[in-house]
Amino acid sequence: METVSAAPPRSLDVRASLRQCFFAIAGGIMLLVTLWGFRAYYLRGLGAGDVEIAPTMVRLAAVHGGALTAWIVLFLAQTVLVASNRRYWHRVLGWGALAVAFAVCMSGLLVAVRSVQAAPGFVFWGMDYRQFLLIMLVEIATFACFVVLAVLHRKRPQRHRAMMLMATLSILAGATVRMPGLAEYFGDSGWSGIFGPVALLGFVFLALRSLIDGRLDRWMAGGLVGMTAVYVLAVSAATSSAWGSIAASLFGV
Repeated sequence: METVSAAPPRSLDVRASLRQCFFAIAGGIMLLVTLWGFRAYYLRGLGAGDVEIAPTMVRLAAVHGGALTAWIVLFLAQTVLVASNRRYWHRVLGWGALAVAFAVCMSGLLVAVRSVQAAPGFVFWGMDYRQFLLIMLVEIATFACFVVLAVLHRKRPQRHRAMMLMATLSILAGATVRMPGLAEYFGDSGWSGIFGPVALLGFVFLALRSLIDGRLDRWMAGGLVGMTAVYVLAVSAATSSAWGSIAASLFGV
């Protein structure tokens, strides 16, 4: 008698496909957020609030903006390579991604310090620019920590993917603070105004990932909670007299 094998339920096929493509979908969303948030810079070379970038900062801003954009494009490309089982090219491209991550950190550090030194009294997102300097430095440090964790766990795919997603998410606030419509819901100051949209997007990613897998992604959850806590503390510390003293002694602002 001929046996007929039962076809797998369609719901399982859909879940498997979503599991395979989840990080590529997340990468595409973050790239769209970046392109929309920085559209004034990409199209007209303008900074936050459609303000012209100081002539002394134009080249450095271009390097930093190019490195950030390259990182997010690379994240999407890497996730597509994994989803399509081209893992050899994923590993090859990974070493280039590390060079881009280094460029993001170094150029970001220079942009943060030099831009504040040029206009320390400029008010941005409810605080003096010298106060906002701490926010920028913490954002760079958070990105670097997630990249290091991703590299250390490169042979453990679930952890590696979660940390790479968190690294990309951690630098997304630069785009979201440039979207005026979001201030209506998250406010125009404080940690919720600066990082609220990023945290919400992260929790949406976590919820979707957990639904697809049928269990909580503990590494993504831990990274998201840790990132949010660090950013909340950074916004609080930025307005303290202690940071004012540190900024004055270290950076002269």
